Amino acid sequence: MTASVPLSHSTHKMDRIVTLDVLRGFALFGILYAHMIFWYAAGPLPQETYQLYKDLGSGIAIGTYMIFIISKFFALFSFLFGLSFYIQIQGFINRHEPVITRFGWRLAILGAIGLAHHTFWRADILSIYVPLGFLLLFLRNLSNRALLIIGALLVLNIPTKLAELISIIVRDKLALLDFDQITAGAEYYSIVSQGTFIDMIKHNIHAMSDKYVYQINSGRLLITFGFFLLGMLAGRMHWFENIASQFTSFKTVLKRSSLIVAIVILLGIALGATTFLLKIDMEKTPIAGWLGGFILEFFNVSLTLIYITGISLLMLKPKWAARLTPLAAVGKMALTSYLMQTLIGVFIFFHIGLGLFTKTSPGMNALLCFAIFGLQIFFCRWWLQHFHYGPVEWLWRSATDFKWQPLYKHSIESKLNTN
Repeated sequence: MTASVPLSHSTHKMDRIVTLDVLRGFALFGILYAHMIFWYAAGPLPQETYQLYKDLGSGIAIGTYMIFIISKFFALFSFLFGLSFYIQIQGFINRHEPVITRFGWRLAILGAIGLAHHTFWRADILSIYVPLGFLLLFLRNLSNRALLIIGALLVLNIPTKLAELISIIVRDKLALLDFDQITAGAEYYSIVSQGTFIDMIKHNIHAMSDKYVYQINSGRLLITFGFFLLGMLAGRMHWFENIASQFTSFKTVLKRSSLIVAIVILLGIALGATTFLLKIDMEKTPIAGWLGGFILEFFNVSLTLIYITGISLLMLKPKWAARLTPLAAVGKMALTSYLMQTLIGVFIFFHIGLGLFTKTSPGMNALLCFAIFGLQIFFCRWWLQHFHYGPVEWLWRSATDFKWQPLYKHSIESKLNTN
């Protein structure tokens, strides 16, 4: 292990940056997989659409999605946003720059990008991150204890589960806000399969409220903010400045998270067996659905922590670091890569593009996901050989600083050579 090797401060910083970029790249792969499986649909579909393909490959692809992907990778991405927030805030403080105005302007630009992205694809996450980012900005001075307690309560979705319990008692309904899933699913199916570009834009603008209804009903809004807080806490505790020195802490979190996953699996099996023997329909029995959802929250959080700590520890091993480092290129161009995934997914499946919606199986979509992400790795590595930032990152940074940033690597190198 590299813990025994004396490293300079700059080397520690470089290791931290590479590991965080690898984690971002890994998160973007999971986000791409989650959307590719069901034809990059960004909203509800008729229930029968999800059951069109029952072949072995599709079963494996959907099973992988349900167990290892759904609700884990947006959480991982949110954790990294909170961690990056802390790093950027510290940078402003060290340069004696006004934190609120500088980071607030940075968020405002990201919000504009997010709104534009939402009009093209209604599942945009940036329009969720930005308002929560402003809230994080004003709560940045919370104590470590407060960050840990509030963050833990939110990532486990405790407030939503309590509100759901009250809803069950008072209204005999699990959902906090009413939502016509059948009508919404039929409408969105029509947009994806037959809608023109203008139809899609109009629908996405109208669907902004539906997105927030989903965020509230599922608790994702709170979970996202909870991972923001935990990411900021990890930054304060310097966990990623020298991962080798935090080896014991990372391994402890990994072991405990793995134990919780094992316990939760057993509880899930017990609940499933009970509902089967008693012939309980979880969809029609709110309290059973509530209990199953509560168990699932612990599973999702624990597996997310396993991904974070597991990959970080693997990055300490030279062979694994060599295998994982290609992900760093995508992670370094995270915003560009995220938007690029949308363009590719919409073009492949929606009516305005190739129109392959429901024509490819989830199994085939999983293979397409690996191919697309492989191309993204190749493109990002090539781009970063010639440029300092991804194209969208460059525009974002330039707009933030009110100054065009150097983009071409050779432009700086030539200046250094002439001097």
